[in-house]
Amino acid sequence: MSGISDLGGLAVGVSAAPRARPLRGAGLLVTACVLSVFEVEATDLAQQSRGRAHVALARQIAMYLHHVILGRTLTDIAREFGRDRTTVAHACRLVEDRRDEPEFDAMIGGLETALQAGLAALPARPPSIHSQAARTLAAHPLPSRTLSACGTEA
Repeated sequence: MSGISDLGGLAVGVSAAPRARPLRGAGLLVTACVLSVFEVEATDLAQQSRGRAHVALARQIAMYLHHVILGRTLTDIAREFGRDRTTVAHACRLVEDRRDEPEFDAMIGGLETALQAGLAALPARPPSIHSQAARTLAAHPLPSRTLSACGTEA
């Protein structure tokens, strides 16, 4: 699936992603994947300066994936990465332009596939202990003798 995203006035074809609020932990999953692939630290991505070339590329890819996979706005991503919205737009354009390179496109495509699979496994919100216990009990009621042994009438 592809859609069009407005990146600072430049229309770029990107994977369509819902604009709803991302799943809890989704941003952490995206960032963790980028950190793992590029073998950089979270502090490297957060540094104010551009840093080494491979760190800057990792940051740009992380921003791109936050936008394309999670559907986050450029402003939200800029705030999270301590950058300007136009910097995020520039990063997304750079990554999209490099997708013409087969090896680079395969790497980004692999990240997108892995992230989509990982995000599909995340719950919409973490279940509370009480609601999870209530669902378990409703699905598998305890025998009445267990309830009476607990001092509860069946």
